[in-house]
Amino acid sequence: MKLSNRLQLLLGMIADQYEQIWDCCCDHGYLGQAILNTRPKAQVHFLDVVPSITTQLEQKLRQSEFSQDRWAVHCGDIQQFVLPKSDSCLGAQGRKLLVIAGVGGDLTLDMVSAVLHNNPDSDIDFLICPVRQLYKVRSGVQKLGLGLVNEAIVKDSGRYYEAIHISTLSQKEVHVVGESMWDLTQEGHQEYLRQNISHYKRMQAQGSESVRKILAEYMKLQELPA
Repeated sequence: MKLSNRLQLLLGMIADQYEQIWDCCCDHGYLGQAILNTRPKAQVHFLDVVPSITTQLEQKLRQSEFSQDRWAVHCGDIQQFVLPKSDSCLGAQGRKLLVIAGVGGDLTLDMVSAVLHNNPDSDIDFLICPVRQLYKVRSGVQKLGLGLVNEAIVKDSGRYYEAIHISTLSQKEVHVVGESMWDLTQEGHQEYLRQNISHYKRMQAQGSESVRKILAEYMKLQELPA
C-alpha cells in the first residue's frame, strides 16, 4: 500500500512514544494501517462518522495480519469524542495522539475544540493537516492554549499542505503563519510562500482590509535567510 506524500509526512511525524493513536475521519484507513505496520507498540483506533466506511474497514482489518488486540474501529462523531477511561484492551493507557487530516480548517478547529472541551482533564496531542484556512486554524489553536511540537510543509498532487503537531503539554507558541517549518532554500517552500502572499494580496485588493495583518505576517517570512 503506497501512501501519498501527505500521508507519508504524517506517518513520519508520529513518534514511537505514542501507545494510543486515533486516526480520525479515517476514510479508507490507510494512515492507521501504516501506523500498525511501522509502530509495533501502538494501538490504533479508526474513527469515522460514516457507517459504510467503518463497516468496510472493520471487515478488511479482520482479514488482515494485524492482531485484533492492536486495533479497534469506531463509528461516531469526533465532536462527541470522549477518551476511554479503562485500562482494558484498547483502553486509555499511554500517551495519546489524535490525527485529523483531510478536512477543512473550520471543521478541523471545531473538532480540536470539541475534543478538548469533552476531555478537560486529559493530556492530548493532535496531528492536524487542514485542507484550507491555515491562518485561522493556527490562530484558533493558539487561543485554545495548545503548544507546538513540530510542523512541516509537503506538496501532494500539486497542492501544498501544512502538518501541525500540537499538544496540551507543549509551551512552545504556535506561530500564525508557521515558523520552524519554513526552509526558503527549497524552491517548493518559496513557491508556497508566494502562493500565500498572492492570495492575500488579491483579497486585500478586493477590499478586505481584515487581511492586512495576515499579509504582513507572510511578507515578514520573505526576510528569512534563504
